[in-house]
Amino acid sequence: MCGIAGIYAPGGQASEHLVRSMVERLVHRGPDGEGYHLEHRLALGMRRLAIVDLAGGSQPLYNEQRNVAVVFNGEIYNHRELRAWLEGRGHSLSSQTDGAVLPHLFEELGPAFVERLNGIFAVAVWDAERQTLHLARDRFGVKPLYWTEQDGRLSFASEIRALLADPAIPREVDLEAVDHFLTFRFMPSPYTPLAGVHKLPPAGTLSHSSGGVEHGSYWAAAPTRRRSDRSTLAHEYADAFERGVVRQMMSDRPIGVMLSGGVDSAAITAVLAKHSSQVRTFTIGFSTGGDTDETSLAAETARLFGAEHEHLILGPSDYLEALPRSLEILEEPVGSNSSLAVNFVADLMRPTVPVALCGQGADELMGGYWRHLGLKLSQLGRRVPGARLAAQLPGLDRRVRLARGLRTLRAGDDLDLLMTTYRLFRDEDKLRLYRASTAERLRDGNPPEATVERLRERVSHLDPLAQMLYVDTRLWLPDELLLIADKMSMAASVELRVPFLDQDLVALAESVDSGQKIRGLTRKSLHKQAMLRWLPREIVYRKERGWNTPAGEWLRYELRPLLEDVLLTDGEVCRELFEEREMRRLIETHAAGASDHTRLLYALLSLGLCYRGLAVPA
Repeated sequence: MCGIAGIYAPGGQASEHLVRSMVERLVHRGPDGEGYHLEHRLALGMRRLAIVDLAGGSQPLYNEQRNVAVVFNGEIYNHRELRAWLEGRGHSLSSQTDGAVLPHLFEELGPAFVERLNGIFAVAVWDAERQTLHLARDRFGVKPLYWTEQDGRLSFASEIRALLADPAIPREVDLEAVDHFLTFRFMPSPYTPLAGVHKLPPAGTLSHSSGGVEHGSYWAAAPTRRRSDRSTLAHEYADAFERGVVRQMMSDRPIGVMLSGGVDSAAITAVLAKHSSQVRTFTIGFSTGGDTDETSLAAETARLFGAEHEHLILGPSDYLEALPRSLEILEEPVGSNSSLAVNFVADLMRPTVPVALCGQGADELMGGYWRHLGLKLSQLGRRVPGARLAAQLPGLDRRVRLARGLRTLRAGDDLDLLMTTYRLFRDEDKLRLYRASTAERLRDGNPPEATVERLRERVSHLDPLAQMLYVDTRLWLPDELLLIADKMSMAASVELRVPFLDQDLVALAESVDSGQKIRGLTRKSLHKQAMLRWLPREIVYRKERGWNTPAGEWLRYELRPLLEDVLLTDGEVCRELFEEREMRRLIETHAAGASDHTRLLYALLSLGLCYRGLAVPA
């Protein structure tokens, strides 16, 4: 695990001083060392978090002729198989680290080398013979990679702040990114908060030479099989899950589990206990207790599998004090108010384990969210005569979740159905919020619907629920949840891995008919059946809790001064882009209890703090 950065200037000079400054901003991602490859027009740098081959795993990595140089962030889980293949073709690898295969694999396959990788990664490859820099990101976007081009010079880095070590990079706000954020509560790739900085999409590639920049994608698989052989599927799924966890146990340092009270991380703990003599688990809880506190459930799971368990209880003051800094760490606005949990638990892990497994990915693949059940129910409801007309009756949409459900009944085609489920701010909400100048500048922009349709059209032959699961895995997951997991954990120098996104497991999961994933009112139905191999029934089917905070209450009281400062102060981004009167209306009606604007206000707070953290002038 590392932080990487670099500059390639085909027609000029790459500044060694600048790339060192970029790398210096990534120390938290790699506290165990640094490395550089420096030429007149090229400068590559990295910071290392040593996990595999502690003594010999330094970077950059080279082939025998040293005409291919690589820096990369992440893990290559199939490196042993690749190593055997490369050695069979006469290659001599310089170390036992997983990344050692990369320059040799590029030498054999060229840019298509990335198709052979099973792992989580952001990689930069310098092809000296062809004077071309290649960038690539893993299939699901577990590891981030940002880039910018200024006057033919391309710069890249694992984090936006590293790029901003270069004062020449414009700090202009990306209005389309803001518009997309207000729809989705995250900024989908390739958008970032800055118009001049781009996010390489999951499975994305970029090649830069004297001829300019070329973009591509090496994987865009769309499921075709719709399997319903349930008992066989449950058996195969449990097998594939075990193989995925074992594959991701690859480490020369201790491994932990980010353990909640739910089924997914508990199953990971069970498999880890089967294959390891020592298991460490970590949980945080909230002092308000009740349904938001999973510490007792996590401790019960840890005892069941003999894990060495640690937990931390947070109070409201701990959360509120850390909130502004946490939103700055993310570098991108995110509307989820649970992001701080990852940072707190990573801080708890760091003294004993630098790498941990987490349960992300299962919900998106197997239908674990309430919106998935809601979409399925809306499909059924739309077939009932008169349902659409009834959904338009006045007075039914006063509660947020009910209102969203009713809107799905009114939806037109499949794209409209998905967008109705996804939308945070509706179009009419945005029109009230935007200043006239903001709305005018967005008039001819790329609408959020196009971002969803680009993915949805690949699976338009499937039912709406299957379409949503496919889009969730490639849009919502990388640009919100995996972004949070990476930024928050790496701020504490801890690597998080995601066994449920093992490539073989994903391929199997996406071959399953959506009717097997949600049966009746049971979300993740097939998934839970498969997990019975690893867990007792009372854990698999226990009531979900999750990390929840009383954000709505805090926005009325404790957070209100910060909210008003970030939204309403002259010079702040929100104050410049949005109507003051509408923001005050949202704040005041929420404070009075007349409406619940928790999701909207928290999103605006996140947006404002993000730009404040990047020191972007309005």
